[in-house]
Amino acid sequence: MQAATQNGSLHVRVDAVTSQTRRFKSLIGEFFRTEFRRVRPRYGAFEVVIEIERGPDTPVHDVDNVAKAVLDALTGVVFHDDSQVERLHVEKVTGERPRVKVRARPIRAAEPA
Repeated sequence: MQAATQNGSLHVRVDAVTSQTRRFKSLIGEFFRTEFRRVRPRYGAFEVVIEIERGPDTPVHDVDNVAKAVLDALTGVVFHDDSQVERLHVEKVTGERPRVKVRARPIRAAEPA
């Protein structure tokens, strides 16, 4: 797992794909508690972009289930509640290995969609 902040956005890469909320929550939660303590949950509107990368032999996951698992895992880490997510883009792409890439950023009040 890797994470970085850039221009107010949080970028996270998890080298696993699952639709199990409990697994993502433990992976992401533990990582932010122990290795990447710079992020604290914030209030306000957020945009979240999720890219689900899968290889040719990777099991197929429903994008909505993976997205829900990721949003639940980010709750209490990036934002206080996933109801703060006002824009969500989820995409499944072919790649080298199964992984999930996430970008979460606050949306400014006057920012157009």
